Amino acid sequence: MSISAGFAAGAGADLAIGAGIGIAALAGARVPASLRCTTFPHLGFVPFDFNPTDITISRMSRSGIRASPGGGRGTTGSTSQTTKQVKGPDITLAKVIFEGATTKLRCDTLLGWMSPDAGFLGQLLALTGNNLKTQPPQLTFQWGPPMIGFMYTVKLTKCTVKYTRFTTAGIPVRAEVGLTMEEIPTLLGSLPQNPTSGGQAGRRRHTVAAGETLQSIATANYGNPGAWRRIAEVNGIQDAARVRPGTTVYLPNAHELRGA
Repeated sequence: MSISAGFAAGAGADLAIGAGIGIAALAGARVPASLRCTTFPHLGFVPFDFNPTDITISRMSRSGIRASPGGGRGTTGSTSQTTKQVKGPDITLAKVIFEGATTKLRCDTLLGWMSPDAGFLGQLLALTGNNLKTQPPQLTFQWGPPMIGFMYTVKLTKCTVKYTRFTTAGIPVRAEVGLTMEEIPTLLGSLPQNPTSGGQAGRRRHTVAAGETLQSIATANYGNPGAWRRIAEVNGIQDAARVRPGTTVYLPNAHELRGA
C-alpha cells in the first residue's frame, strides 16, 4: 500500500469511528472522551476514565503594521494593522484521570505521540537518518458527536503525567494527566477553519515539479538541503514523502530561516 493510500485509509477509518461514536452518544450511550490515532505506525486509542470537568480553548493571532505611501508632496504615508497569522486554537484539558492496570500503558501512548518518530518503524527510520517526519502524528480528540460535541483533529503539544496511586508491586494504577493540544483545521472539526498563514510577507510560492523533493528545493533556493525541515514546518507538512508534483509550497523568508 502506498503512503497516500495509507493516509486516505486512516482518514476514512477515523471518519467511521467518529460517526459511530456520535451515533452512540446521541442514542444515550455513555461514551467516554478519548484520543485516538488511525495512521500507521502511531495507531492507538486512549479512553478517559472520567470525562473532563472543563475544556479550555484559546486562540491567538499575530498582527503587523503595514505602511502606505504618501498621497502627494509634503504628505506622509498612513499605517494600518493587518493580521499576519492565526494559528490553530489551543485546547487544554486539566486533571484527566486514568485508573486501573492500563494506566501506565495509556500514559506512555500519550507521551509517545509527542514524537515525530513514535513507534518502532519511525524510530528505526530515525536511526538510519531517513526519517522524513517533522511533526508529531495527527490525533483525534472526541467527546460526543461531531460538530455539536467535540471532535478535533489535533497534535499534542504538552503532556504532563502525575502518578498518584500504586500497587505494592510498584505498578501505577491511577494518574492525573494534563494535556495541551493544537487544533489542525479539518472539515469535520468543531471550530471554523483557520485563515492560511502561507502568504506572510517575504515568502515566495513554489510549485513542486516532477522529481523534486523538499531537500532539492531547499538546496536550490537556500544552498542548504537541511532547510527542508523549515519549509515543511511553515507549510504544515508532516511527512515530506507525501509531497506530490503540482503541490504549491511557500518558501520561508530569510528572517524565518535565521530563527530556525
